[in-house]
Amino acid sequence: MFTRCFLPNCPCDSTSPQNSVIIKVETSTAVNARDARVETLVYRCLWDTQHSPCEMFIEGTSRDILSHFRERHGVVHTADAELECRWDSCSMDKRLKMNSIARHIGKHLGIQFRCSRCGLTARDDVVRDHIRRNPACADAAVHLVPGSGAQRIISA
Repeated sequence: MFTRCFLPNCPCDSTSPQNSVIIKVETSTAVNARDARVETLVYRCLWDTQHSPCEMFIEGTSRDILSHFRERHGVVHTADAELECRWDSCSMDKRLKMNSIARHIGKHLGIQFRCSRCGLTARDDVVRDHIRRNPACADAAVHLVPGSGAQRIISA
């Protein structure tokens, strides 16, 4: 069952399932979801900001994670910078290079990738390297395996 926009007297033609929830997302994510020809998946950000998780929903790409961290958490990406993971309940006790932080957050989000030929499931870079090095999988595609906490945006 679908319902019209929840705002009183709203002229938009938006409809959504009755069990829909309103979530806070980056503006770019809302625009992407509205224009997308494929579904947009988002994950709750649990970066600790002053002893409380952020809880904004973000897309799971490295670009979107780093953009969110820069805009919402003041994390500046410089080549030699290192950063302590402040993800809620992260047990890692070492600092990460900035070029590794997005990949590390992807692990928190449970995001993986799968080789379409043999089913190998791992990080994106590992699956791409596997396809490049393995002749039997040379024509394979890399498929996203969403994390268990993914939320699908159906209407922006």
